[in-house]
Amino acid sequence: MANTLTALIPTLYSAAQEVSNEPFGVISSIAASFDDKGVAVGDSVRVPIAPTAQTADFVPAMTASAGSDAAASSVDVQITANKFVSWHLTGEQLRSLQNGDNDREWVRQMVAQGMRALRNGAEQACAQAIKVGASRAVGSAGTTPFGSDINLIAEARKTLADNGAPLTDLQMVFDTAAGLNLRKLGIVQQSYLAGGDAERRSGDLQRQFGFTLRESAGIGLHTKGTGASYVTSGATAPGVADITLATGTGTVLSGDVLSFAADGANKYVVGTGRSGPGLISLNRPGARITIPIGNGVTVGNNYTANLAFERNAVVGIMRPPVMPANPLMQQQLISDSTGMTYLLVQIAGDGMSTWRLHLAYGFKVVQSEHVALVMG
Repeated sequence: MANTLTALIPTLYSAAQEVSNEPFGVISSIAASFDDKGVAVGDSVRVPIAPTAQTADFVPAMTASAGSDAAASSVDVQITANKFVSWHLTGEQLRSLQNGDNDREWVRQMVAQGMRALRNGAEQACAQAIKVGASRAVGSAGTTPFGSDINLIAEARKTLADNGAPLTDLQMVFDTAAGLNLRKLGIVQQSYLAGGDAERRSGDLQRQFGFTLRESAGIGLHTKGTGASYVTSGATAPGVADITLATGTGTVLSGDVLSFAADGANKYVVGTGRSGPGLISLNRPGARITIPIGNGVTVGNNYTANLAFERNAVVGIMRPPVMPANPLMQQQLISDSTGMTYLLVQIAGDGMSTWRLHLAYGFKVVQSEHVALVMG
């Protein structure tokens, strides 16, 4: 339990360090203003989902008929993670820092680094939740987007539009490799093509095809399951999400991207997978065309899960956890520049003090139809 404070001895330590911060685009893009005050870790918040409506021919009559039945569904959003970072100082170490007037700066930096670690963990968890909740995918696995054009942005918009997603608050979040490719394009670098030089001078990406563009260090690589040689064991109608696989072997994982021999136009994201033949579930809205019996299934390759979605399709619950009162524990709520609130706890021990910084969170896609993957 030793601290290494050599770099902070008063004769050498003089300048405050600016703590690093990775790109933080995913949580900035979701609906995080959710009423979570009454929700404890592990509790659920239920979000109702209305079914798709069907039209009918109107026939005049002297008596009113009953409306069509509607079977509502729902999505449960849970606070699934309760994370903390911690550090400590002995009395002698604290006095050494105080002698150099560095004790507050030390705590400030440790708090900033703790916020950074918790924020990055939440960012990764949010990106993972969006990935496994996406409807379909565009792009090529293993090929970083925007190598020569921005066509994938248009393709993602088409996917969401075909699914009926609102197009007023579209978000696209990708890794810095895709951001690098985008900034290299002539339509960004050349003023006469870009309509101005704001992007080139500031480095901030402008909206394209209705999408607000952001980068994130939380975008991760999806490793596919081992499934191979599967075929469908029955026909699947348009709009149906459950598909039974037969004859093949290996795993089909949530987040895997499937293609069917009968449907060359769509790449489907698996919501619920399995470890062998049997029933899997695609995310809503399910199959786009009729997939016949005995149709070949291909599990796509590993990919970087860049994201395209409508803001309100994803719900995030983030809050400081609740701690009971303790005379040996001081508690303070603190917020960072992004608006995330943490709980800072200082605990008095025998000859030393421990600090902990806490954050609890959970994320869920509530409308898969409004989410797509942009594979890289």
